[in-house]
Amino acid sequence: MAIAVSPPAVLPPDDRVAGSREVAISWQYQHVGTDVGGDIPGSETLVATAVELAGRATHWPGMTRPAQRRWELMAATSTVEAWVIAWPPGGAIELHDHGDSAGAVAVAAGELVETNIVSSASGGVVLRTTTIPTNGSISFAGRHIHDIVNLGPVPAISVHVYAPRLTSMTYYRVVEGALEARSTIRYRFGEVVP
Repeated sequence: MAIAVSPPAVLPPDDRVAGSREVAISWQYQHVGTDVGGDIPGSETLVATAVELAGRATHWPGMTRPAQRRWELMAATSTVEAWVIAWPPGGAIELHDHGDSAGAVAVAAGELVETNIVSSASGGVVLRTTTIPTNGSISFAGRHIHDIVNLGPVPAISVHVYAPRLTSMTYYRVVEGALEARSTIRYRFGEVVP
């Protein structure tokens, strides 16, 4: 069961620069209502919502020919948010988590490769990759550490749904087989909190 989506509410564009990851963000999004009792949906609902919104993502303004990775808030409730992300060929985001938020990713066009962290028996980390084709999807629990890249020759478009709403993302690197946190960015309603 997907979360019901209503017509879009348009807000003024708001471009942002996030450190060395320069991205264009505008705030045209759909408010999809109030969650009954504020319940956090499970992975099946997150995937169903991502798949439903992916059907609209290829028509989202500015997403078909991105010069750089770009994202826009597509839908939100008090406990869930959905983002459409455009990935140029070679577009990527480094290893990161989504704090306590669980998530789902549905690819609307192109193909993405997710690399996630798996603990090894020796206490180190192992990298595991998954290809997500057009119309494919994945889901993950909170604290899932991964990166995503478009290795294909054409742009890709995906929808990412998180519950509860994102409040932080921590970025990581692998140093001598061990995972090392580099920085954490905090968010409130899609805005970076200083």
